[in-house]
Amino acid sequence: MGAVWLVRDRFLDRLVALKVLLAEQASSDERERFLREARTSARLEHPHIIEVYRADETGGVVWFSMRYVHGESLGDRLRDRGAMSVTEVVRILREVSWGLAYAHARGVVHRDIKPDNILLDRETGRAVLTDFGIARDAADTKGLTVDGSVLGSVHYMSPEQASGEALDGRSDIYALGCVGFHALHGAPPFDGSAQSVLVAHVTRPAPSLATLAAHVPPSVAAVIDTCLAKDPAQRYPTADAVAAALDAALRDAEASEQAAADAAPGGVLSEDDALAVWQRAAQLQAEAAHRMERSAALRSTNSGVHARVTTGAATTVDTGQFRVRDVEAAAVEAGISRQYVALALAEVKARAASGVAVRASSESEDRRLTLFMGTADRAVSVSRLIPGTPKDVLAALGQVFTTHPSKLELVDTVNGHPLDGGIMRFRMPRFKEAYLNPFVMTDKSKQLAYRLEQIELFDLNVTLQPRGTAASPACEVIITGDLRPGLRRNLKIDYALMAGFGAITAISTGLGTVSGGAGFRPITLIAGAGAFLFGVVAVFAWYRALFRGALRHAMNELGALLQGVEQQLQTQRLFRGETTPALGGRTSPWSTQG
Repeated sequence: MGAVWLVRDRFLDRLVALKVLLAEQASSDERERFLREARTSARLEHPHIIEVYRADETGGVVWFSMRYVHGESLGDRLRDRGAMSVTEVVRILREVSWGLAYAHARGVVHRDIKPDNILLDRETGRAVLTDFGIARDAADTKGLTVDGSVLGSVHYMSPEQASGEALDGRSDIYALGCVGFHALHGAPPFDGSAQSVLVAHVTRPAPSLATLAAHVPPSVAAVIDTCLAKDPAQRYPTADAVAAALDAALRDAEASEQAAADAAPGGVLSEDDALAVWQRAAQLQAEAAHRMERSAALRSTNSGVHARVTTGAATTVDTGQFRVRDVEAAAVEAGISRQYVALALAEVKARAASGVAVRASSESEDRRLTLFMGTADRAVSVSRLIPGTPKDVLAALGQVFTTHPSKLELVDTVNGHPLDGGIMRFRMPRFKEAYLNPFVMTDKSKQLAYRLEQIELFDLNVTLQPRGTAASPACEVIITGDLRPGLRRNLKIDYALMAGFGAITAISTGLGTVSGGAGFRPITLIAGAGAFLFGVVAVFAWYRALFRGALRHAMNELGALLQGVEQQLQTQRLFRGETTPALGGRTSPWSTQG
């Protein structure tokens, strides 16, 4: 019966959600129902219930303003990503239960609990219950709902509500069970036409969650099944009881997910691997921020972090092993950003899954790489701020990254869905044509593959970071890649070329000296040694410049790839008839970091 707008309160200079009664719904009963929603919400002051600031009428238009929740609804989350992790769902249900317990204690039955009425605050991670438009308030004696009528969303409606019978807070508990079932299984308990779903709620027992979602711990499934009991007397008596049961089940869910994480490749790290993660995360942070010298970063990760671990910052699984969460906690305690720890762990897990050992670089090897390759960078990092919501940017990114000419292969995602901060792992197939066709470097459509082959960077990590404001959304896309394996392989090639070319130069010079009549005298050895040194230095300088140029061109090509994502998004908006959001009046250029 209303439309919700995002507006700015010009007196308090803050964003608020403004709900306006639609003109076609402005009958006297609907007007009173609309205002009743405002009054009901306004007297419920709870962290997990939406706050109402003001209700008024302007020029015959009835409206009320609410706190703006920067995030998305649970319904949006389920539509975009499908079933969620058990611990995440249990936490959301528990918070909603707390809000319901508060409302029920004050005589308010929501009557429309569904995923779209549960908002997820991105800034605090809090679940917020909203839309009390059809709530039954014991303090309201006007009784706008006609006896026997049915209001609500059929997929989450209790049997007594579907039958038009009297109901209490246990009806909301049934609806909350339907929401939990949907979030854990990926679909509500009953589906089909509205009439068939209503009949099923009244006549058929809800399917057992344990039989449909084997990954859900029995204690969590038991809570959902109890909420979905047909007889209200067999459900939990209060929402407080639901919250208490969910709190106990949450511990089982966390233990189950931890066991699964420990059993996965890279889920438990050796001490050497843990040190490699800390070192790598510190490198990424130092290189991305340009805030510290590289040697200082390495010293801090090789000494300070390890000291914290051995004094109890991390708990071992077996001797010399560490859980991933403990490795992350120790790194954060040492002042390393979670973002870079997650990227380092993604690299470790990728190598663990492929059977490749993780190896931290020593300071001596680090000096050699810098000297011979001409760069102190150990990571490629390219980013671009793109006007648009993360969801739209992700769709455009998928089209650009995986199609011609990029043809990157999506391997998997790490640490959750990309819209929730997860890391997408892409792989560039080996570009064998680079060794067979000397003219391939002139083909612009193959430049990305060619340059990545030159620096031997085949695995790319991509993350999305929400930026901008609600009125002008933006998303920063960040591509990172580990340069160390490619640097090591290129260093071996450099050694071989220097030795080979130096030897060839020395032999040629020596033979030339002999054929010139000098014979095998000391001058021959001196000339050969000089030629060898010249050949080594020439290859050293040439290969160093070649690698530096290839690295610079590779970063430019990755930047152009992100520019292609923005262009794809603009094209989609054009054909949908939409306008492009502005970033402070202009589009921010992409930036690169070593």
